[in-house]
Amino acid sequence: MSEQLRELQKAGIHLRKGMTEDILLEEFDEKEFEKEPYLLALVAMGGEVEVEEDDFVDVSDDVWHFDTECIEDNGDYVQIVERVKALSKGLLEIENIRDAVDIEEEEATLTFTLAGKEYHWDLEVDNDWVDGTIFDRFNELLAQQKTEKRIAILELGQDCLIGMYSPEQLKQINALLTNNKFEFI
Repeated sequence: MSEQLRELQKAGIHLRKGMTEDILLEEFDEKEFEKEPYLLALVAMGGEVEVEEDDFVDVSDDVWHFDTECIEDNGDYVQIVERVKALSKGLLEIENIRDAVDIEEEEATLTFTLAGKEYHWDLEVDNDWVDGTIFDRFNELLAQQKTEKRIAILELGQDCLIGMYSPEQLKQINALLTNNKFEFI
């Protein structure tokens, strides 16, 4: 496990300050991390841990383990934007984030401010599945920021890993993975 963490660090994926390898080992047995090297480490790093009752903290700000079946009510898209903002490490200084989600009426909207400009996005409603175009839209915003970083996704089924990487960084990360690979969207 330690070797996997060292190699992921070389590719720019780190544990958040205060997090240790022990936190990952609480989630999975060390032998499980060897079954498909790096993939389970990324899944564990992309999760969150409970630090106090009902208070959770992301394990890493460099990768996110995301369940795409997560839209149920107001605030769900706000959480997604907050996580994308954290992944951007200052590239997307998004503020005033608000959403409105009504599954029964099949209506969902997201509004926020970036660089003094207000954005209003109407989102598709498909039961409790996220509107995946939200990540394409964030990539468009990243392009406007004149950075080479883009959102990349590694599909796992109903869930996925999401990161914000440069092409060189994505190449380094994918070289570590044996089967599944991240792809820019």
